[in-house]
Amino acid sequence: MRAIAWLDVLPTQGALTGLPADALAGVLHEVGTAIDAMGDHFTPRPTTVAVSAVRTDRSAS
Repeated sequence: MRAIAWLDVLPTQGALTGLPADALAGVLHEVGTAIDAMGDHFTPRPTTVAVSAVRTDRSAS
């Protein structure tokens, strides 16, 4: 994946969605610099994490 494609997707992921514009710009700059250092191309290796919980009402017991 080329840097420009990844930088288009990155702001829609996880904690980055809540960052103020100036902080997001800083993150994108640093990520772009890191990808450029790898030759402007990398292969993302996605990981999925699932979390499950059971809600209990302890006040009824």
